[in-house]
Amino acid sequence: MGQPAVGDLWVVSADAQDRGVVMISAVRDLHVLAWPVTQPTSAAAAPSFLITVPGMGDFVAWPDAEFGLALAALDRRLAHVLDDRTIRTIRWAVAEDEPVNSVSTCPAVDTPEAVAAFEAVCSQAWALGDWAWPDNTIGEAALSQDALSDAGVEIAQLAQALGVKPGRASALARGVKVPTPEEVATILSLFPAGTVAGDLLEPVDGADAVVLSLPEYKSRVRRLSAERTVPERRARTMVWEQACSRAARQVAHTAPLEAARARVDYALEELMGGT
Repeated sequence: MGQPAVGDLWVVSADAQDRGVVMISAVRDLHVLAWPVTQPTSAAAAPSFLITVPGMGDFVAWPDAEFGLALAALDRRLAHVLDDRTIRTIRWAVAEDEPVNSVSTCPAVDTPEAVAAFEAVCSQAWALGDWAWPDNTIGEAALSQDALSDAGVEIAQLAQALGVKPGRASALARGVKVPTPEEVATILSLFPAGTVAGDLLEPVDGADAVVLSLPEYKSRVRRLSAERTVPERRARTMVWEQACSRAARQVAHTAPLEAARARVDYALEELMGGT
């Protein structure tokens, strides 16, 4: 397992279903850039190229269909195929519309079949990229502290409007608890007319979100999703909230990511009943 690296081949999954295979072309904190990978097809045209994975056979990678993918979507590493330098060379060649000489490129053709194949691959890539965590979906995103500050909404107002204890109102205002859809609807009444949910919400963030996005947590998040009968993104947000509540009681004496990893591990144990 481990962390994804440039040149890796990974299976992408969401909500306990495998969605596709990709080659990692760049790695960021919470997302990667990836090239769709398919089975061989005679319709594939340059700059698509052939790769052979020992024990698995041949595949086609499509670097001109590069897209952004949530790190949390990566499930299982199949193999490490290309080194970083080769990946960068291919990316440069595609961007500059130059021949790709470092791999076994598919034929340079421009047929209706090749166009249709490329469009189909792009459609698949966009579908994979649509699944994201963190994002600003209602029930999974936190309140924007800037939005609350700009509108002059105080914690006491939140508590009164929502009918909750000051502790929950404070957690919502600090962005460490996620409001329910009903709470979002109520909070909107405190804002000027025309304000929509997207103006109030922002993706959860911080070290806990970074750690929880790592593929090593995928299997346990999937188990929690199945046990609680909730979508995978909601299960991740539940773990994030639990980890954040522990952060408030944790003494800062370890490195941020190390401490976040401990919090996420503990949160998963709590939510899954210690299993």
